[in-house]
Amino acid sequence: MQTYDDVRLKALFKLLKTEADAYGPVIKREIAAALKANPHQVHQVLETEFSGNTPLPVVHTLEEICWDDLTDAFAHFATKINPDLEEGLAIVSKFIETATVRNDITHCLDQWAQQLRVPLLNATNYTEIVQRLSNYFFHVLNIQTTPSSRDIKDLSFARLLRKKSGSSLCVACLYTSIGQRYGLDTNLVDLAGRILIHLKNPSSKESLFIDPLDEGKLLTESDCQHYIEERELAWEPEFLSPLTSRQVIRRLLANMIYLLNKMHDKRRLEYVRNYLEVITK
Repeated sequence: MQTYDDVRLKALFKLLKTEADAYGPVIKREIAAALKANPHQVHQVLETEFSGNTPLPVVHTLEEICWDDLTDAFAHFATKINPDLEEGLAIVSKFIETATVRNDITHCLDQWAQQLRVPLLNATNYTEIVQRLSNYFFHVLNIQTTPSSRDIKDLSFARLLRKKSGSSLCVACLYTSIGQRYGLDTNLVDLAGRILIHLKNPSSKESLFIDPLDEGKLLTESDCQHYIEERELAWEPEFLSPLTSRQVIRRLLANMIYLLNKMHDKRRLEYVRNYLEVITK
């Protein structure tokens, strides 16, 4: 494997800054190889060379190297019989923020789950479990759910964990991720466009639904049916069918496409459309 010293890396970045139009693809291949060989060295040289003010051509090239690799990551995710939701959330987050590391997501979720251990184990019923989860998310962590996403950053699960703000879909995934760490039968349902968390008591078969847009408000199946009837829609049992991990990730990508279309961001749009095609096959 070819090695790159700091002088060569600096020369590549300088060329990229000044000659991106003429030599972009060649330089991109070299930087991609350097990143694969020693990503820490590449980022260290970047910081030294540009002091945190990296020129746009360099930023775009580093993004596109990462985004090219994500095509394989999405394809690998899609081939699994039962893909891990957190893996898919990490891949989507990495497109939005290329510095995302899966272990950071896992570490944060494990830490929050540990803090919830005593409250959840002392809950006497499933209603109390939901109340304690919602209290922790919205009143201890002070998580804010964005009613309508204006930026694709709202669709980054990793950013939700870090900034305590994100889309209702990301917050719903948070409930599921924490709940599953305690063996709770949690999943997501799409109630005619309204994402809810479904929690089922395995012994009584009772279903509870949590609204991430309303600070974890607790709903019954009758509440869900009433919501549908108010919109003059026919009730279908399929409304309460759990979303698969693939469906959740596809929905995140579709939401990203909608926002990027509104922003006329053709560069990112091309990548996300490709990811959606890969994961839909």
